[in-house]
Amino acid sequence: MLTCPFCEFDNTNSQRSCKQCGQPLQRWRVIDIPQAGAGAIAPGDFDQDGYLDGDRRYRLMSPSDSQTPFGATPLVVIDCQPDAGMPLQALQADWLETPALNPVEHPLAVTVPPEAYPYLALQADYFPAIPELHHAWRTPQRTLLLIEDRSMWLSLAAGWAALDSPLQHIQWLFETTLLWEALAPWQGQPTLLTPQRLALNENNLLCLTQIDQMPNQPPLPLGSLGQMWQSVLDSRQCCLPPQVKALIGDLAEGLIDDLDQVQTTLAEAAQAYAPPIETSSTSNPRSDDAIPTSDLEADIELPAVGFDFDADAVFDTQELSDDDDGSGLLETPTMVLPMKLAHLDDAGQSHVGQQRHHNEDCFFTQTQLQKVSSPQGTFLRAKGLYILCDGMGGHASGEVASQLAVRTLRDYLTQHWSSDRLPDQNTLAQAVITANQTIFDINQANATSGVGRMGTTLVMVLLHNLDIAVVHVGDSRLYSYNKRLGLRQLTLDHEVGQREINRGVEPALAYARPDAYQLTQALGPRGQEDLVPGISYHELTEDTLLILCSDGLSDNDLLERYTDTHVAGLLSSKTNLDSGTSQLIDLANEKNGHDNITTILVRIKLQPDMLSMTN
Repeated sequence: MLTCPFCEFDNTNSQRSCKQCGQPLQRWRVIDIPQAGAGAIAPGDFDQDGYLDGDRRYRLMSPSDSQTPFGATPLVVIDCQPDAGMPLQALQADWLETPALNPVEHPLAVTVPPEAYPYLALQADYFPAIPELHHAWRTPQRTLLLIEDRSMWLSLAAGWAALDSPLQHIQWLFETTLLWEALAPWQGQPTLLTPQRLALNENNLLCLTQIDQMPNQPPLPLGSLGQMWQSVLDSRQCCLPPQVKALIGDLAEGLIDDLDQVQTTLAEAAQAYAPPIETSSTSNPRSDDAIPTSDLEADIELPAVGFDFDADAVFDTQELSDDDDGSGLLETPTMVLPMKLAHLDDAGQSHVGQQRHHNEDCFFTQTQLQKVSSPQGTFLRAKGLYILCDGMGGHASGEVASQLAVRTLRDYLTQHWSSDRLPDQNTLAQAVITANQTIFDINQANATSGVGRMGTTLVMVLLHNLDIAVVHVGDSRLYSYNKRLGLRQLTLDHEVGQREINRGVEPALAYARPDAYQLTQALGPRGQEDLVPGISYHELTEDTLLILCSDGLSDNDLLERYTDTHVAGLLSSKTNLDSGTSQLIDLANEKNGHDNITTILVRIKLQPDMLSMTN
């Protein structure tokens, strides 16, 4: 059982947060590296309450079997102060930004035990194969590392035996060659020679449970890897193609010492298992019930409200320039191995909030999947459209503006997005201009002016396989969450405060203005000459959760403050996204509640694609 350190409630070991009090349950595996002459960690190394450290932050998780000897199973501790953050976060961020960082010269790295370096250094390019490192420190008797607990993951040996798929087996062999090369500078190659260190995540990606180091030793001969393959696979080689069996034999005997040759042979062998080209298509559209089919251009009274639009256009800092190659904020590679789409699902929900009498938000989601099934597995192609609008204008006009925008964008893109790639910038800009003009014309027809004109914000995501296009106007936002980089805001609000920051004003001064949160852009109040939507393109390279939301959810840094409890778990395929949207809505009503609340969640799961290695 996993006992909550806050309320003492007994949770199942798989719980991410306490069922009783809702606090996050962060569990970390203890890696004990004794100093010369010191014994393995013992009960006396914990205080009487079971805490591992002097700050009483990490408490030993009670074993499920009281008869199990101490140290016979992996030691796991619970973080009793999760709000204190990750102790190595600053150093890890620097290492992610600069993978070639030299720890000897970095002021933060010199305070960290060297045994922690490979975990930090390899996260940038090899997550999730490398476990996450949470904390590391040294005592006179030992070095202690707290890493992601993968003790319950399926072992490679068990996965190999359970799955009769030559292509998957070749993929795992290839992944070990990537890790063999990556671990060499850190004397970590012995890890790959220990079968217990090799495990599979939920997407069948080869991962390590920990890193074993052999300090001050030269790199191991490549033949050692072949011998490991030979001994571990043994009779399980039966389904491998002849050229791979021969490769393993030659490698084990020392006849091959060129890693590139090994990788080339594996990639060529994978080509024989290319799937058929025929496809079948399914579509799963879903939209907010508030999108009417009747003509909305009827008589609408638009009362004056206190809303002001700045005449200066604000450019999104993520907007592509003429020289931009299309790189996006999500493009940092997770591994050298190419990835493909494994699963895609979405959910959306809207709520009026605690203080409003009607809901001016509107959303629409549509996902189309092409699925190819073969003995080698399932291959997915995806096309998705996700639109969220937050209307404004008082009474019914805000609802009308958001509904018009969603319907116009949906219809325009249905007509103009039929190719097997994302629309270009001009097409996306024209879609936004069309929606803006639709609302603008109604404002003109009703002879409204100034603050009496209705409008709406927009955040929209278009998805094609592993590429996304992001379009936004106003302060509705897009966030992304992945395990390596955490929660990131991918759009910048079109508001006065952000405009001033873009001009070089300090954030504290920019948001001290009384008009700091007034929008500088929205759809509808002005003509197209004043409209500059933010448009950007990104490539997905790892499991990612996209969160589109109105400001009813994003205000007061709500998602940033509750990432661990309400966002992180949504990345797992085991978590129901409909329940996840409900929990986010409930959280926003509890902590904010002053506005309408709308969110769309899109979860993209990836897996390695061996076949593309041969193209």
